[in-house]
Amino acid sequence: MRTNPSKDAMLSQGVRSGRAARLVKYLLLSPVFCLGLVAQGRAADQFPADTAFVRNAEQVGAQEIADSRDALAKSKDPAILAVAKQMQDDGNVITQRLTTFAVEKGWPTPTLDPPHTMSHYSDHHYVVGQIQAGQHALAFYTEEAANGADTQLQEYARETVPTLRKRLASLRSLRTS
Repeated sequence: MRTNPSKDAMLSQGVRSGRAARLVKYLLLSPVFCLGLVAQGRAADQFPADTAFVRNAEQVGAQEIADSRDALAKSKDPAILAVAKQMQDDGNVITQRLTTFAVEKGWPTPTLDPPHTMSHYSDHHYVVGQIQAGQHALAFYTEEAANGADTQLQEYARETVPTLRKRLASLRSLRTS
């Protein structure tokens, strides 16, 4: 029986359940959730892949902000606290820019699923989950930057990619320190 490679990767890294697994599952299934969003308006109908990108990016951003808030409240490690603060601040700016963009375009702004919270926080799971989410976010932002139909959204994605790369590098340095 063939298994999901993303799930296998998470299991091999010690993430058996929780927020990281739900976030990766969401990212993998998100085009299905976006089909309803596409039907909401004519402007959205013209750019279905772009509206799907907006939905994905806003949901991931909301989860990242919630995860970083948890880390800020529960971690004792100064390095984790510094990165979590930067992740939260960047996430707020990125998500706000994206929401403003969608409103200006007349695209429906998605009703976000409430972010999940960890019942048992650990620095390890925070870092591993954020690295996995960051890799997926970087992939779909890079895809939008290269192939987006709306040139303004494509430029937004292109401008955001360096920030995502920098954040991913910061998270990876935590794993090795």
